[in-house]
Amino acid sequence: MDRWEKIGVSAAVLALFYLFSYAASIVLTRHSFLSNWLLVAGGLAFGLCVALLGQIYNSHADSYMLFVVWLIPNLLFAIFTRYQPFYVISYVLAHLALGFFLHPSVVHVTREEEWWYMVYWLIALGNIVLFYLTATQKLRSGPIYYLSFLVFSVSLFLSGFADVYGELPEMLYLLMGALLFFAFLKWLPNRGMLIVTAALLALFVLAKFFRMMLEHYSEGFFLLALLAAAGLVWGAVVAINWLRKESAHHKSKWVQFFQEAFTVLVTTVAASIGAISLTGLLVLIFDMEEPVLYVIFFLSLIGFVGPVLFMKKMDSTVRYTLLTMGYMLGAASSLFLEQYYWILFLAALLYVWKAVASIPARLLTQLAFLLVLFFKLTDLHVPETTVLLIVFVFQMAMYYVKRLPVVLQNSSLVYALLALIALTETHFDSLAANLLANLGFFAFTTYLLYQTLRQKNKSAFGIVLAFWFAFLLMKYYDLLWSLLHKSLSLFLLSVVFFAVSYWLERRMQGEWAAPTPAVFTRRRVILVLIILLQFLLTGYQVYSSESILSKGATIKLELVPVDPRSLMQGDYVRIGYTISTLEGEDFSSGEKIRVVLRKQSDNVYDYAGYYETAGKWNKPYTAEPTDVIINGKTVGGSQVEYGIESYFVPEGTGLVVERNAKFATIKVGANGDALLESLSPK
Repeated sequence: MDRWEKIGVSAAVLALFYLFSYAASIVLTRHSFLSNWLLVAGGLAFGLCVALLGQIYNSHADSYMLFVVWLIPNLLFAIFTRYQPFYVISYVLAHLALGFFLHPSVVHVTREEEWWYMVYWLIALGNIVLFYLTATQKLRSGPIYYLSFLVFSVSLFLSGFADVYGELPEMLYLLMGALLFFAFLKWLPNRGMLIVTAALLALFVLAKFFRMMLEHYSEGFFLLALLAAAGLVWGAVVAINWLRKESAHHKSKWVQFFQEAFTVLVTTVAASIGAISLTGLLVLIFDMEEPVLYVIFFLSLIGFVGPVLFMKKMDSTVRYTLLTMGYMLGAASSLFLEQYYWILFLAALLYVWKAVASIPARLLTQLAFLLVLFFKLTDLHVPETTVLLIVFVFQMAMYYVKRLPVVLQNSSLVYALLALIALTETHFDSLAANLLANLGFFAFTTYLLYQTLRQKNKSAFGIVLAFWFAFLLMKYYDLLWSLLHKSLSLFLLSVVFFAVSYWLERRMQGEWAAPTPAVFTRRRVILVLIILLQFLLTGYQVYSSESILSKGATIKLELVPVDPRSLMQGDYVRIGYTISTLEGEDFSSGEKIRVVLRKQSDNVYDYAGYYETAGKWNKPYTAEPTDVIINGKTVGGSQVEYGIESYFVPEGTGLVVERNAKFATIKVGANGDALLESLSPK
């Protein structure tokens, strides 16, 4: 198709989604979710339409401006319809726009460490405001409530690693982490957020421990680390006992939350530090690898697993720390030892499973058992397919043991499906075996979906559904991407998605509330106005680009391409020009700049030595008849980008274009904006 045909098709698809949504709101009143989903699909199609226009006119691949333009109507949809999918889409688009602004996909931007530290905190502050608004119901959105907390926590976590202002980032993160930990215990009791906060704190402490270990690798350091781990466990025991006494007087309900989260935190940190420090200390003292492995193996059985089994009155924090430490040491050493020590370790794990009935201990035992079993059987040259089948059968058998707690049944289901989906990625010798593995997974998971839905087992149903869709996604990239046209394969996947959704809606009618009227019937006028805004935005993009192509000056530039892939827009060649580097200059990032290009003897344009920033020329400039002024933006150092750094090509042809293209034909408008028109070998 030519340029105008592509534009017409993209606009028509966008219009059809909204027309179908409106029609469904009138015809399918009992299934209002279909109209609402088609409306959401239209909001998503607008972004794809903008991306396609960017592809047609060779504007930036995955540019942050694409997501900003995409965000505007979706945010308006969210504000006026209050439909939750639009909240989520707007939230994701806003963060994608920010992400691509900070990390452009086409050019490399140099940022100072202080700048990144400020960005992390700004992202954290913005998300904590959203979290507060959703937590207090000023903004009613469950997904944003959890997403904002997660992004806030991760951004705050990353800020603690910034190498600025001495120890301030680390201390500030630990202080904020402690405040959050207390907040989710006493003020806003929430087990999930408590565990996330504890896990990030544990990960942060471990990361700092590894960094210090690399800097101070010695017997003294490991001895101090062992003492610190022991002190951490002792302090945790004292703190939990104190809180138990306090709760007896105040009848507080948050002590159990505290004990669980605090035990997870202390166990993870103390066991990891203890296991690594003990191993490092023994290696430095004896300087002999194999004897140390034997010592570590028997220490794991006698010194750590033993007390857990035979000292029933031991404090839970101490017990789980020793157990975790023993599993780490035993699993690591048994994997490296020859002969059959790993069988002895597996036998010890089975005994622990029987002797210790607590769910956390059994989850840990299950994980350690499967890891050692898988790696040792593989190491003994048992075919990987056989090992995966063993794990699958073993874990599915556990899943059907009714006496097991639900948590352990679900963990067994996860491990079984992981083994089965790994089989679909294994390359068998025959096509029939490959086909059987893939069809077998699809058939088995489809059966499990039906079974768990009929049994109203929501947790197991969610697990199976996640694996079912993961399989479809994997097969799309493995097979459909290369066998079918991308658009056709995505269309077929969407048909499957809608069919499953419709079936689920019919099956769950008795459990869900009566359907509310479709969004289109409640907000018809405002929706039409927002849809018109989308067409105005796309129309302006077409108009401005066509103006440059029809009226702009044509220049030829020398280039150097590389070849990535755009997630949304297909294959493209990423281009670096000779004019992208202004030798001898040192710009800060993000400044607007106007660069003078001058025609050379070979009819190729090059940097003339003149540029303008903030309304001032770098030196007195007298225009020549052939001069062309192009708009750009500094990206740090001597680098400038002009918005013409990507050229879209048919799928699979990027490498050919990369090898042959040496020059680019550019159209520069009267205002200095540029479009890349074509590439050529000469």
